[in-house]
Amino acid sequence: MSRSSQAVSAQQGRRRGRRLGLVAGLCALFAALGVFAAGSAAAPGTATVILGSTTAMPDPSCPNLPCQAVGSVTGFQTGTDQSSSPFVVPRDGTIKAWTLTLAQPTPKQRSFFNGFFGTPPEARLAILRRVPETNPPRYSLVSQGALKVLSPYLGQTVEFSSNLAVEKGDIVGVSVPTWAPMFAQGLEAKNVWRASRAPGTCSNSTSIREGEALEKVNRRATFGCKYTTARLLYTATLVEGK
Repeated sequence: MSRSSQAVSAQQGRRRGRRLGLVAGLCALFAALGVFAAGSAAAPGTATVILGSTTAMPDPSCPNLPCQAVGSVTGFQTGTDQSSSPFVVPRDGTIKAWTLTLAQPTPKQRSFFNGFFGTPPEARLAILRRVPETNPPRYSLVSQGALKVLSPYLGQTVEFSSNLAVEKGDIVGVSVPTWAPMFAQGLEAKNVWRASRAPGTCSNSTSIREGEALEKVNRRATFGCKYTTARLLYTATLVEGK
């Protein structure tokens, strides 16, 4: 064998050794990642549930006529086409995110809502707990998320992060101090939502405008108005477990 051929063979041997070392290192890395992934998947008592999720989200009412938005209220959905209690927390955990599906009202429609409810459009997540033995039902605000200005997100489905602890049986709702075009109407009768308004103030425009969202923790309110064939367009992501 020539000296030059011996040099080539030695170089190939060194390359092969480096490749084998690289493969061995990658195998060790993958094995370590596999152990980590297995450990993560095995964390006991955790699961993710999307409260209020359905096969399809209805289209918001605006800008079609009649264009409607919710305002000056805290509300929660009590029924959809696919669930009779879509926002009742099934187990203790943490709300890690929430979404709003928002209409894009015309400038004229936005001007009306701004004048009627105030400006800008805004909303926040509300965690509610039923006050026992109350009828019509009263709920206490046990915690709430940061207030979100919605103007940049009109016409979109937007997701916000959250970190609100919840207990089994709590209700996840939305507080709207001004207005939010997160509303669908003309749906099946199974679609029902409840509002923080006293009985007798459910449809009068003056009473609706003078209403208030529940925004002070531990404050209670009567949710005496129930609306059918309509839906508040939001969801909440629950991570179960402590």
